[in-house]
Amino acid sequence: MTTLKPQTALGGFALLTVLLAGTAIGYILGFGFDEALYLATLFLILIAWAFNRCLLRRTTEQNEDNTEDGL
Repeated sequence: MTTLKPQTALGGFALLTVLLAGTAIGYILGFGFDEALYLATLFLILIAWAFNRCLLRRTTEQNEDNTEDGL
């Protein structure tokens, strides 16, 4: 039987919490529940995409620096 790792459970809980908090903020701003949920999901996807892009760029730059140094 497969068990859930603590970091996976904590990450899932944090993701769900941020998603619901974003939905609540959107609902307070006057959006319908479905619109607020959609916008919160879209916002989380955009943040994850930008973070991943920065990480990939940093890794690429470090690899280029290492090859220029002869390592």
